[in-house]
Amino acid sequence: MYDLPDLNRFVEVRPGLYRCTIIWPVSRGIDIPVSTFLVRGDSLEQGPDPAHDWLLVDSGAPMQIDGLLKAIDEVLTHEKDSLRYICITHGHLDHTAAAPALLEKYPECKVVIHEDEKPFICEGVSFRTVTSDTWTFTMLKHFSHESHVKLPQDRTITLRDGASWEFEHVLKFVETHGHTPGSASYLHVPSRSIMVGDAIMNIASMPFWSRIPCISGPLAMSTCHWGNAMMAIDKILTLKDEVDTVFPAHDYSADGIHIDRVHEFHRPATLQAKQ
Repeated sequence: MYDLPDLNRFVEVRPGLYRCTIIWPVSRGIDIPVSTFLVRGDSLEQGPDPAHDWLLVDSGAPMQIDGLLKAIDEVLTHEKDSLRYICITHGHLDHTAAAPALLEKYPECKVVIHEDEKPFICEGVSFRTVTSDTWTFTMLKHFSHESHVKLPQDRTITLRDGASWEFEHVLKFVETHGHTPGSASYLHVPSRSIMVGDAIMNIASMPFWSRIPCISGPLAMSTCHWGNAMMAIDKILTLKDEVDTVFPAHDYSADGIHIDRVHEFHRPATLQAKQ
């Protein structure tokens, strides 16, 4: 059994930052935790219980859609609460599935993505067209599950490092490409927490059915460019003055990972790669 306090519901893991984890049965005997995050934005009015703008980081796997919408409803309880943005870390199917339903439910909502992820999220381009630096992805990409989500371009905002956007004072956009060409992370400024998508994982790599947290890089078979993915972890570690906690999208722990633990993991891995 999974012993996560945020299983199928949003729990406030840091002030203004909520996590919901739903278990994705990838194949028989292999279940993967998939986390999405709600970020409380600016208050919309004065008073003891004001309405807020809200932002969502990632939108789950296909089997999560109904559960995720219900979990969001349980947090956005004020009649004027508004979901303003869905911030996507990358275009894989377990991060984008509920976005169309959420755009339909919240007419003012828009999607934030990295500019290089636009072809895969808005134009229907397959990740199988991507050239890789590893044989693992080159051989196995033809067997991967593809997302069928295609989001409207007029409701999508594309960003790069340094670009300004409406909620950058709450959620800072960080390029961390490698797992996919346009992978991104989102730094929750008030709580010094960064949501990294699949750039870092905290599940057991072998055997898959073990549920003991184990810090690793992204899954090799679905990572387009391994060299860039390792540089993405390097980049996350350079943010140590701004970040205390790393929250992967796939995480067996209840409270994320302190950035010092990521440094301990990645330093030996980097040294080994250079030998």
